[in-house]
Amino acid sequence: MLRLILPDSAYLTSYVAALREGYYLGVRKTPDENEIKKIEDDPYDHLEMLNHQGGYYTFEDGIERKRVPFNYYWLVDEDDFIGAIDIRYELNDFLAQHAGHIGYGVRPSKKRQGHAKRMLAMALEKLKAKRVTRVMVTADDTNIGSWRTIEANGGVLQDKVPSPFHSGGIERRYWIELI
Repeated sequence: MLRLILPDSAYLTSYVAALREGYYLGVRKTPDENEIKKIEDDPYDHLEMLNHQGGYYTFEDGIERKRVPFNYYWLVDEDDFIGAIDIRYELNDFLAQHAGHIGYGVRPSKKRQGHAKRMLAMALEKLKAKRVTRVMVTADDTNIGSWRTIEANGGVLQDKVPSPFHSGGIERRYWIELI
């Protein structure tokens, strides 16, 4: 049974296997073997960091931006880590322009099985429960699977803008109404 959970050490073996497959969330880079080894050696520090609230986050452009309230969930099925989704309950200026309320990723061996579509639907329910009525979700213009996932969940394309994450890339910005 698919469910969203807070990151849990019970799924660490499967999570680490996903990292070694090349799993990453959104625009974050896949950790190298040294980083993966650190996660294995001190999983509690890593798990705590995933949902650390407050402070600032530094993107690849080197600019620090204030964190907004969020939750980072893992999609699991029995003992298997499938992917993760980052749900942001507010938007700062940067998120309103480029990243939106949600970022997600599915491990390579589980792609093209409908997991992203289901995970996004579950995340939208969590946002709705927090009384968020309008959700922005973005996707790289070349990531057809991602924008089809967003559209399948009610996403309406607002526009396409230059991506701050990929030089020369284009980002699609969608809105999903939660009524």
